[in-house]
Amino acid sequence: MAKNPSTTEPKKSKTAVIIAALQAHPDKMPKELAELLQAEGWDINAQRISTIKSKLKAEQKMSPTASTVAPKKAPTPKADDAISFDSLKKAKQMAEQLGGIQQAKAAIAALAELVD
Repeated sequence: MAKNPSTTEPKKSKTAVIIAALQAHPDKMPKELAELLQAEGWDINAQRISTIKSKLKAEQKMSPTASTVAPKKAPTPKADDAISFDSLKKAKQMAEQLGGIQQAKAAIAALAELVD
């Protein structure tokens, strides 16, 4: 059973923790990530990290690319939904740091899972 290091934080799933660790440390091997997470109190081994990493790669390969799918027209934002140019620039920088839009989407999804 995974231990949640802090009792004040909402409970996180092992998968969400692994995805966040993979995104935060893309250069580390599963064994190194397992050691980091175990030091934080998570009962996670390198094999589980490797399995999730493989599934994420497979999902990326199966997702449609811009060259195979016609681009979708973005919905026009409403006044209360409008995003500033500054926010868009920051989002672009984050996507570049994470290795692309798909990785940024995965990071946002993992964050949403952690916050909810």
